[in-house]
Amino acid sequence: MPKVSEEYKEKRRLEILEIAEKTFIDKGFSETTMTDIVNATGLSRGGLYHYFSNTDELYQAIIHEKDKTAGAFFHQLVNDFDTAWEGIEHYLIQAERALLNNQSSFASVNLEYFIVGRSELGRKEFISKRYAKGIQWLVELLSKGVRRGEFTPIQPLEAIAIYLLNIIDSIHIQLLVINVEDSKVPEQFEGVRIYLKHALGYKELGN
Repeated sequence: MPKVSEEYKEKRRLEILEIAEKTFIDKGFSETTMTDIVNATGLSRGGLYHYFSNTDELYQAIIHEKDKTAGAFFHQLVNDFDTAWEGIEHYLIQAERALLNNQSSFASVNLEYFIVGRSELGRKEFISKRYAKGIQWLVELLSKGVRRGEFTPIQPLEAIAIYLLNIIDSIHIQLLVINVEDSKVPEQFEGVRIYLKHALGYKELGN
């Protein structure tokens, strides 16, 4: 039997994750079984289990891939913009656009996994570590503004980062039950900007 390359295995693994993500969105996490994933991928049961043992492993691998993308995005925010506020603005614009344009959101799967199933073995630790990672990325961006003299925060940077994450997560949840027209997402994001400028003590450099 010819040896399968690592590149091929990684390509197949990512294909499985893409199909699993769509299946989780369509059926919900708790209703999705490994048999569903077998049927959706066209793999044999042994073929699928060669990569993943259960739906928790599939979900966490999906999140890991999303976090790699998110980590690169936050690195760009810190390093590719002249000011920290420009990085924050880009972050808010992209977050709002994703919320308004995402018709088949993974947010419902996250909600089910993180909140409904939070007592399942191992999930709380996974959730806590991922939440801490998001806070760390935001604090790094906000710290750049402090170092440059853009921000003189009146609250701890960690508290500001937590608030920002919580607001965006809550809008995700809101859009699961309220239509886009009634959700006032642009107005909510404008409110976030008002809060951030106040909490960060924002001032334009040179003024």
